[in-house]
Amino acid sequence: MRYLQGIGRTSANLAIMAKVLIALLILPLLAAVPAEAQVAGACPPPKKLAAGACVTACPGGYEDRGRDCVYRNQSR
Repeated sequence: MRYLQGIGRTSANLAIMAKVLIALLILPLLAAVPAEAQVAGACPPPKKLAAGACVTACPGGYEDRGRDCVYRNQSR
């Protein structure tokens, strides 16, 4: 009977080690994927991209460049 108990512990340890190995392999891959980066083409046609958001008109301090708005420093 002791032999069978040892097999149970060994398989349980292998299962835990397998789960840890899978977690160590998958977690870095999940962290490496960007969280939906927005580009000028990501906004629907009437909207523009300004500071990572789709807007209908460029806010104050931003220069209109067609499909995107570029921040212009007003202090110079």
